[in-house]
Amino acid sequence: MADEIPAVRDDEMPLPFGVRAATGAPLSGLKTEALRAIGVDPNAITDRARPTRGVLAADESVKDPNDLKQAGWGVVLPADVSAEVKAALKPLLELRQQQAGNLYKELGGYVPGRSARDWLNGNGVTWGVVDPKKGVPLYLLLIGGPKQIPFEFQYMLDSYWNVGRLDFDSPAEYRAYAEAVVAYETGAKVPTTKSSALWVTRNAADRPTGLLHNQVGVPLARGEGDTPPLGQKKGFKITECLGEAATRANLEMILRGTIPTGRPALLFTGSHGVAFDAVDPIAQREGQGALLSQAWEKGTPPTPDQYLRGKDLPADTSVHGMIHFLFACYGGGCPVRDTYDRGEDGKPVPLMADPITARLPQRLLAKGALAVLAHIDRAWAFSFQTDRGKPQIQDLRSVMELLLGGYRIGQATDDFNRRWSVLSAELTMLVEEQEATGTTEDIVSKLSNRWVARDDARNYLVLGDPAVRLRVEAMA
Repeated sequence: MADEIPAVRDDEMPLPFGVRAATGAPLSGLKTEALRAIGVDPNAITDRARPTRGVLAADESVKDPNDLKQAGWGVVLPADVSAEVKAALKPLLELRQQQAGNLYKELGGYVPGRSARDWLNGNGVTWGVVDPKKGVPLYLLLIGGPKQIPFEFQYMLDSYWNVGRLDFDSPAEYRAYAEAVVAYETGAKVPTTKSSALWVTRNAADRPTGLLHNQVGVPLARGEGDTPPLGQKKGFKITECLGEAATRANLEMILRGTIPTGRPALLFTGSHGVAFDAVDPIAQREGQGALLSQAWEKGTPPTPDQYLRGKDLPADTSVHGMIHFLFACYGGGCPVRDTYDRGEDGKPVPLMADPITARLPQRLLAKGALAVLAHIDRAWAFSFQTDRGKPQIQDLRSVMELLLGGYRIGQATDDFNRRWSVLSAELTMLVEEQEATGTTEDIVSKLSNRWVARDDARNYLVLGDPAVRLRVEAMA
């Protein structure tokens, strides 16, 4: 039976899912001072609020968002993209051109610093229901790292469009990914079984992973009430590595495809992400967001055998055709400045010299994974809890059920965008209340917590082509 987790107190700060590499100390929750600094700065909220959207942000001509001839597909290239990278992407671009027909677009020349709104205006559209025939297709693949095309551009564009990103160090990795997607989509068979795998830690005396295990891992794996285990109604088998079974060795077995159910089509991992200090930029670049296994003991510095970085992937990693949903701090990448915390001067705390896409998802994609859904910056319990700490995992479950139903990943993740939309609207109303009544502790508390929850929902990103989907119909 899952351990009992104490109820959340009304005055409790949000819980992040990360551990410092140097000390083993959990990443700190937000200090009251930082939350207050957030709450009294209405411009920091309203300038970043996103437009609201419905269930599907495309017009009535897109009756099936899985059909690229209706939805369209485009690639967004930075101004400094090399000819070698464009050549490496050719197999994927040719396939998408065949599938999207007249609604295939190559949108080049993005310059850092250009806002999503300005870019859209430059391409003849603005925020609103997407009409792919106007020039910007529903599915958009960004090429390059966050220095070339910022995370913020992707966040905002994803509010209406279905957006993903490819960011590799070499043209060879771009080509490997492009060829893997083409092979998966055009092959007579698929390389995965009709199965999923869950790997969720529960480190001793550690509240965040205890919550994650009990409120997310167990219900997904075993069902809850009238809700069956993940994918059961669709005929998917499931392998669970929960708590004591969430070892690095078992994770490596999943990534090798050597578990009894075979190579899974979907992998969900939930754990702490390892946070490396900027004093060692190489270690930070290579390890930020590494997945911390069950072997770690709270209060001790994690050792390399207890976590998995991109460089630690087994030589025989076999993830072709897999989608990985990775829940951990910095699992998808890290910005230059902390999204949430503030220093004594009231400014965002610096994290890195340059923003990065995390190494682990990069390596998985280069080895044949279709896509990785992961988090930029710290990840919080807001993703699966109510304001009072009760489990509410519908958004997480919905995304995964849609993926197992064969939806393209850019469309399957729409629930996160909808949550972000609602929280943004709520923030705007709270700011208006603050301006009308003056700053009070009650409003500051509400503002700050809603702000963290909103950006927590915003910071999920698709790494990989947003148009990839699991070929469920071809799975044995």
